[in-house]
Amino acid sequence: MKIRFPSGIKQAISDEIDEIFEIEQKCFPGKIGYSKQLLKNLILDKNSNCLVETNNGIIRAFLIVTYCKNSLIGSIETIDVDPIFQNKGIGLKLIRAAEIDVIQNGMCWLQLEVAETNTAALELYRKSGYTIKERIKNYYTFDHNGTCNAFRMIKSL
Repeated sequence: MKIRFPSGIKQAISDEIDEIFEIEQKCFPGKIGYSKQLLKNLILDKNSNCLVETNNGIIRAFLIVTYCKNSLIGSIETIDVDPIFQNKGIGLKLIRAAEIDVIQNGMCWLQLEVAETNTAALELYRKSGYTIKERIKNYYTFDHNGTCNAFRMIKSL
């Protein structure tokens, strides 16, 4: 059965890596951003899915969800909305698409990690129904929003 995502959401293809990487660099510049090769690997990996939000053929945002074999928990690896398209509901739409994808893959939980100082992202996740499960000290190798600490958030689907 074909998965039905919200309007404008589709599964990424490897030909879109340059656009995806450009958004990654805008959202996570320097050392904290994923490399183009890592993003490409995640797009092609059978244990992950990269979803993109497009409008008039332009990729405005993407989300990568990963899966572990024999687990009931999927993970949002990263979500990036091009800064010029933020605050338009695109992040919420991508999160909903990831939840649909996780359910279609037989899982019943979705989790993510977010820098504890990233108030905009925390608000987005709370609005989407995620709750803080735990605080992880020194989760990030490099500073994210002035900290290396993160919250793990989770939602039952």
